[in-house]
Amino acid sequence: MPKISKEFQEILTIAASVPGYNYFNHRKGAYALIGANKVVDYHEVEGVHIEAYETEDGVRAVIEVEEGTRLTDPVHLCFGDVRKEGRQIIDSHITVGRGAHVEFLAHCVFPHAEKFLHAMKGVVEVGEGADVTYKELHFHGPKSQMEVRPVTEVKVEKGGRYANDFSLVEGRVGSLDIKIDIDAVGEGSRVELTSKVYGKDDDTVKIQDVVKLSGRNSSALIKTRTVLKDRSVGSFLGMIDGAAPGAKGHVDCTEVVQGEAVADASPVVKASHPEAEVTHEAAIGRIADDKIAGLMAKGLSSDQAIDMIVSGLLK
Repeated sequence: MPKISKEFQEILTIAASVPGYNYFNHRKGAYALIGANKVVDYHEVEGVHIEAYETEDGVRAVIEVEEGTRLTDPVHLCFGDVRKEGRQIIDSHITVGRGAHVEFLAHCVFPHAEKFLHAMKGVVEVGEGADVTYKELHFHGPKSQMEVRPVTEVKVEKGGRYANDFSLVEGRVGSLDIKIDIDAVGEGSRVELTSKVYGKDDDTVKIQDVVKLSGRNSSALIKTRTVLKDRSVGSFLGMIDGAAPGAKGHVDCTEVVQGEAVADASPVVKASHPEAEVTHEAAIGRIADDKIAGLMAKGLSSDQAIDMIVSGLLK
């Protein structure tokens, strides 16, 4: 393994600090470590092939999981940068073969970023009967005014499952704009999308999840939990189109606002096939004053009380 720079070691230390996600403490399995536009290191295991190329301001990565591969450890992807200003553009293509089971765990770590662009364009192909989970954890600095722009296109074949989980673990959001577009083309294919974000100060949060259920008896669940306080602004669009017989989908959106924060939620359900069933629920509310007062009576400040309540909401 090549020598890790002091700067990237800071990124790995942060990535290893989250309970339940401290994988980099022992580094088993396949992984790719990306710092700025440099491929710091990568490791393949049987059934997993990784190609990574440096570009002018980022990296292009191609990952293939062979047919029938079943991994006990996640494939780890670590993207990070210690600069205050700059940009990192990631272009990724993931192909998971028939019957393979794999979890991707991506740490995106920018501890000092203030004015910084992190953009990702991803394509994921889920083969017949394959099971794919992609967990993305973000760590930003306390003064972050980052622009985070992940755009993902996914295709799920017969009997396949794709689950995506996005969480901002630490720091300010800055400006977040998530766009996911999924076509569940195969019979019995399944999709699960979850987003959990805490917006503060003048952060802006935009989440757009779109799923088309093209396969017979396919299904989808879109779930988002967004908490906004201070002067932050949040917007959610979740859309499921039931386009095949037996297709079932549900959109579940909850947004909590405090202070002068503004939120809007637009769950959109569409049944373009008469035998499809798509439902939705959305709620926008505030944290009850008595809950905050109860914690403040125990010695917490108002902000500490709100943060404690929010941590429970976003679990």
